Amino acid sequence: METIKFLKNQFITDSESFLNEVKKLNELTENQINWKHAADVWSIAECLEHLVITNRIYFDEIEKQFSSEQISCNADETPVKHKFFGKLIIKSVDPANNKQTNTFPVFQPSKNFIEKDVVNRLIEIQKGFINLISSTMNLNTNKYIMSSPASKLIRENFSDVLEIIRLHNKRHLMQIENLLLHQNFPKE
Repeated sequence: METIKFLKNQFITDSESFLNEVKKLNELTENQINWKHAADVWSIAECLEHLVITNRIYFDEIEKQFSSEQISCNADETPVKHKFFGKLIIKSVDPANNKQTNTFPVFQPSKNFIEKDVVNRLIEIQKGFINLISSTMNLNTNKYIMSSPASKLIRENFSDVLEIIRLHNKRHLMQIENLLLHQNFPKE
């Protein structure tokens, strides 16, 4: 049985690892982070901007709800309860799912040249997430509900959201690693 404490600890641990990998991208040039080997493939910058947009939307809602109402639990014993649509989204963003999926318009990165500060913007959001979740270990993420930014008809609880973000970050980090390893990736 996965508990809320386990979910939050896993989120924090994976977010810290994710941050360490993202920080390395500061060594790249703007040309490198905007490089694409095909028109229908996202660049590193587009992946990062997509994560900035997605994670900012979720972070703002979690922060708002956590600050307005405190729904506590014994996080050591309370099991995680994912909602129906949450389970579907979790499955679709899981890095083990090799099926390519299109993102919703609300999460689309710009099609323009993206400046290198996108790396630091993502780092700041993830640091904020780590601090927020670390400071709210006793809050019951099953009880906080939000509408999906993609569709108001889809309802997600914050247990869903934490797992979605954790896996979504990993999925795009793998995509970035594949770009870095591409034979035509620019040297500078």
